[in-house]
Amino acid sequence: MKTTSRRSRNLVLAALVATFGLLVAACGGSSDATAPTQAQDSAAVDGTAPLEGEFLVSGSSTVYPIVLRQAEAFGGVNTGVAISVEGPGSGDGAQKFCAGEVPIANASRLYKDAEVETCQANGVEFIELRRGIDGISVVTSPDNDQIECVSLNDIYSIVSEEAFGFESWADANALTATWDGTEFADTALDIFGPGEESGTFDSFGEIVIESVAKGKTGLDPESREFVKTIRPDYTSSPDDNIIIEGVGSSQYSFGWVGYAYAQSAADAGDVKLVAVSKEDGGDCVTPNPETIASAEFPISRFLYTYVNAEAAANDPAVSAFVDYMMSDEGLTAVTAAGYVDLSAADQTLSQGIWANRSTGRSWG
Repeated sequence: MKTTSRRSRNLVLAALVATFGLLVAACGGSSDATAPTQAQDSAAVDGTAPLEGEFLVSGSSTVYPIVLRQAEAFGGVNTGVAISVEGPGSGDGAQKFCAGEVPIANASRLYKDAEVETCQANGVEFIELRRGIDGISVVTSPDNDQIECVSLNDIYSIVSEEAFGFESWADANALTATWDGTEFADTALDIFGPGEESGTFDSFGEIVIESVAKGKTGLDPESREFVKTIRPDYTSSPDDNIIIEGVGSSQYSFGWVGYAYAQSAADAGDVKLVAVSKEDGGDCVTPNPETIASAEFPISRFLYTYVNAEAAANDPAVSAFVDYMMSDEGLTAVTAAGYVDLSAADQTLSQGIWANRSTGRSWG
């Protein structure tokens, strides 16, 4: 998923604009963005010289819509800067970032220890910025009248590696019977979700599957052995729009994507949001900005951006763009893209981390 901002009033502009339109359409990205005010115009470093530069922002497909809006708004004022934004996944973005190939990368989870070690081995110092909050949303077809709410234990019974080979919801009944859980109807089970390159894959596995395995959802891990991994036999894609299409095409489907994509698709009538309870028989909570911000919705998680400290120090265009990203105006892109703002304390802390160029783990 990739787009390029406008750069100059010449023949190159026409090519860039054409390319931008095609790529945004392919990725499902929005071209709507809030233009920065003149007071926030960072087009000049010293007050007279216009910014110039070109760079790529990679990483999470979940964070992609936020940064796309920010790149469009920033590029609308700083016409000498060309920013490309892509969303191959948090893991793929981390590989590029820690190899020094991109100055900025997004992630829908914190970088793993192994990724941090790779950055360190390659001499890449990073600034870790928390950006917003997401609720990983469970979705099914609008025509599915069998499922309105699932517990984390229910999700484990159909998505964990213990469910390998299950082709019907009823196949999970042998599992749920061991803890006196839900009995599902005998309807076809088609699962769609992100692949292993995605931070959403990692977060879903950690918040749901590992929580069940560790006894955080009311089950006793001493009474039976639980796995901590997601089954490999489902239809995966790095493109959230393809996941949505798959879910909508199968009546008794099950899928998971970031809240912004899920809510947009639900509003369009393409999928149905499924409420989630932490434990069997618990309160069923539908994701919305209030339940995600309060963590009442059980599958909430934070979103991040990583900035190469050396690039920020040496490239005025990179530094100016992150200035805009972390400004109060720039951060309006979080809710404009359909996600949830940080608390005031977290937002102030994250802005301070950028202002002080604090490197290394800040949110671990």
